[in-house]
Amino acid sequence: MLYSGGEKMAATVEERLASLEASYASISERLGAIEARMAGLEQEQRLTTEVGQLRSEMGQLRAEMGQLRQEMRTQFYFLMTFMAATFGGLLSAILTTR
Repeated sequence: MLYSGGEKMAATVEERLASLEASYASISERLGAIEARMAGLEQEQRLTTEVGQLRSEMGQLRAEMGQLRQEMRTQFYFLMTFMAATFGGLLSAILTTR
């Protein structure tokens, strides 16, 4: 297989190196695609985490709104009672003066 000056052997080594370089390029492309997929999954994971945090905050806001409604209801009842008592006192004052 060896020809004069080892030309056949040199050609074979060069062919093998070219084949390896092509394989490495293919592997590099595949790794690039995998990295892109991983980046997409990381982005999706971040979005999922953020959506979970938003849902948690919305739940907290709903609880706070419920507390505010209860406080408003309590204050409304207090005002209605005060107004009824004032009206009752005014009405009794008017009726007893005649």
